[in-house]
Amino acid sequence: MTTETRTRHPYYMYDAIMAQPHACEKIAANTRNVAKGAAAKLTGARYIYLVGIGTSSHAAQVGHLLFREAGVTAPVQALHAFDFALYGPKLAPEDAVIVISHRGGKRYSLESIKRAHEAGCYTVLITGEGEPPTAQYASETIKTVGQDKSSAHTVSYCGAIVALACLAEAVSREIKGIELHPPTFLAQDLPALLAQCLNTEAQVKALATAHLNHRRIWIVGGGPSGITAQEIALKIKEASYLQAEGMPVEVMMHGPFQCVEPEDLCILIAPSGPAQVRASEFSTELRAVGVPYLLVDDGSNARDSALYQGAAAVISVPPVTEALTALTCLLPLQLFSYYLALARGTNPDGFRLEDPRFAQAYKQTQL
Repeated sequence: MTTETRTRHPYYMYDAIMAQPHACEKIAANTRNVAKGAAAKLTGARYIYLVGIGTSSHAAQVGHLLFREAGVTAPVQALHAFDFALYGPKLAPEDAVIVISHRGGKRYSLESIKRAHEAGCYTVLITGEGEPPTAQYASETIKTVGQDKSSAHTVSYCGAIVALACLAEAVSREIKGIELHPPTFLAQDLPALLAQCLNTEAQVKALATAHLNHRRIWIVGGGPSGITAQEIALKIKEASYLQAEGMPVEVMMHGPFQCVEPEDLCILIAPSGPAQVRASEFSTELRAVGVPYLLVDDGSNARDSALYQGAAAVISVPPVTEALTALTCLLPLQLFSYYLALARGTNPDGFRLEDPRFAQAYKQTQL
């Protein structure tokens, strides 16, 4: 990162967002051999559990979709580390547990992988560079990128998803008896596609400034986009402390919608896929109540459709297989979260620890 760029962008969150295309390429190359070695163990598993907290929990949910799309035959379940550590499920040595943890040191991530290790499970840790305490309980460790210097994790989230895609690909090919290369998930030149997504920067910067003062921001989508909605709501909260809620479209329509007001903003993530029709139907409810919405689109929505025409703005990303829209639709909204923080004057890197009240609060408990 040059001095000039650092002057323009004083926060590490920006660096991490912009580093994702290159990181994606590097992680895919570094992970394939490890993934191939892990594939036999995962293929023979009774159950495969994907476990994480916060952003890593969202990565686990995306991993579940990637494994399912790859045709992995073992039952796969994504669980929050807190629930996995304290409430089950009952484990057997035939199970496999994949723990995703950016830094590898969170309390319940550690307890989860330790619990799996003590049960005799095959364990995989997906984490950033370094030697975290969780690694001692891992049968295999996949290291993605250098540690995010921002508390609003972005590049490490992308890295975890790419690592999970490589694992899903390897298991699928193990089942089918096919050589690992070339991988179908990542054969779409994903780094170049992610670079295209970052070309939306000027547009989303302007949108962040224009939409800074809404009462609440709702982020809504279906399938992978429902997970992205939750992740971006978390990023907005972490970076700018604004009120944001993210959820799957059907969840939104069954109760939370009754909380919206015309002074709110909705971000509707609607790439190609089974959920797109429902997202379009939901847009009619937004227009009826008078809630403006931004549309994240991959070119599959008809330009003369009410969904497209009714949007306050359309953020366009390149088309990919639906599972990977968890990355393509993500990057512009990460930038949107970053520029909301800049417009509001908050520190997107600091987890609000510059505020003495929050610094004191975090001394009370262990994350």
